Amino acid sequence: MKKLLLTAAIFVLALGAVFAEKTYIIDLAETTNGKVVTIGKNQYGPNYQNTNPPTFTKYFTGNFPEPGDKIEVHFKFTSNVDLPTLQMMVIDNSEAAKWWTPISDENQAVTDIKAKTPFEGTLTYTVVNKPVSAVSVQLMYDDKINSKLTLEKTGFKTGKK
Repeated sequence: MKKLLLTAAIFVLALGAVFAEKTYIIDLAETTNGKVVTIGKNQYGPNYQNTNPPTFTKYFTGNFPEPGDKIEVHFKFTSNVDLPTLQMMVIDNSEAAKWWTPISDENQAVTDIKAKTPFEGTLTYTVVNKPVSAVSVQLMYDDKINSKLTLEKTGFKTGKK
């Protein structure tokens, strides 16, 4: 009887580990699109957004985050101009996802970014949609400002935590 209970307990723990929420890390500087993010007028909408979104698909291929998982976006960058706010959202911007599928439904913001001063932090998102074929971070704001952000490593490694 004790063996049966022990076996059942181990099975329940193993099953819980399989379905447990996972955490994924993104270091913006590990993007495959280069170390400078240019933000300009969005040709499809009224806001300003990155013309070359930081993309991290190669770090997640075969192991995309699932709904309920967490994604930590770690960033360190220097802007060429003052920015009152910068919003970030984790998306799938692939053709297969029709160029815009939110992976997280949260649009989080950082504020009071000063020109030529390193700015760093972490934003945590909850995954609501499994990526179709890409993982990117959209950077945007509503202010009529063209900017360039130079990305720097944060010390975190992109991938599954």
